[in-house]
Amino acid sequence: MSKTQILTLFILLHLASIFAVFPERIISSTSEGHWVAITMLFAVEFMVLWLYLKSLKRFPGKSAVDICLGSLGSWGTRLVVLPMIVFISIELLLLMYFQEVEIKAVLLQRTPAPATLLLFISLCFYAAWKGLAVMIRASIALSILLMPFILFSMLISIQNFRVSYIFPIWDTHWTFFTQPDFYVCTVIFAGFLFLGMIPSHQRIRFGHASVALGIVFVLALGSVYVPLLVFGQETAVNFQYPMLMASDTIDLQWVVFDWLPSFYVVASSTLAVLKVSVLLWLLVMLAHRLFLPKIGAVWILAGICTALYLISLLIPDVKALDTYLYLNSFFCLYSVVGFPVIVFLASRWPRKRVR
Repeated sequence: MSKTQILTLFILLHLASIFAVFPERIISSTSEGHWVAITMLFAVEFMVLWLYLKSLKRFPGKSAVDICLGSLGSWGTRLVVLPMIVFISIELLLLMYFQEVEIKAVLLQRTPAPATLLLFISLCFYAAWKGLAVMIRASIALSILLMPFILFSMLISIQNFRVSYIFPIWDTHWTFFTQPDFYVCTVIFAGFLFLGMIPSHQRIRFGHASVALGIVFVLALGSVYVPLLVFGQETAVNFQYPMLMASDTIDLQWVVFDWLPSFYVVASSTLAVLKVSVLLWLLVMLAHRLFLPKIGAVWILAGICTALYLISLLIPDVKALDTYLYLNSFFCLYSVVGFPVIVFLASRWPRKRVR
């Protein structure tokens, strides 16, 4: 695994969350100066990422779990990791269901929802079973295949922009801090958690990671401002998939791009498969190492996928997931902010061993 491959996966995992929930929630959390809210989110991630990578740099060849085990012991590590397991489990359920709804709405209208969901989770099961190393190596090929469609669907909307929709450009009250939707957006931070689960001697430098995060920041701005500049705040706030609706406004005469939203959904669905697979691998690794060491990892993976599939069938509609989104934001904040801080403190105060 090269550093380029790891950083590519880092970018793709962020994009998966950005195109799933980010534009809708940012537009809902504030009606002016959206770039301020986005900048605040990424400023926090820059600081947390610095702490996370600094902690890992002190222990070459060890993962974040190894650092916690060395400082907190087995029971302390279990207590620290348990909220993150809850976060990953709920996030998997939300990502799978949201993506299944999007695929069914655009690509497979006549296919029953259980069949679409089964196909999606089967792909994720296979990828997670192959392991993180395979997914990291596949990230280069996926980026070459997907990024042109994503960038094209964003840039082609320029012809429908109305520059006046960008105003007011400054949020004078910063009311987004009081909006639950703003904290839902912290789910994009989960794209860096896997960096601490790779026991590698060649750690990613913060400078390289910050460049990758800068690329994600630009794409996050684009995902919010493209639908804003096409529809305006009053209209865009009512859309569940603002970027998808923005791409649907383009009328191209070329046969291959006759229906641009289908290309966008294929690209975003592939990114979702990648992120769900990585989160599945992470969940299985944590459960197998800390809670179920006597059960094979493949059986844990099969049990988790089966449970997620059955629970997804019981969800009535997308609106029912809003409650879980807001609930999961608490576990998300702990996982993407609290856990890296704990790893940083554990790396500074290793437990003394008595011979």
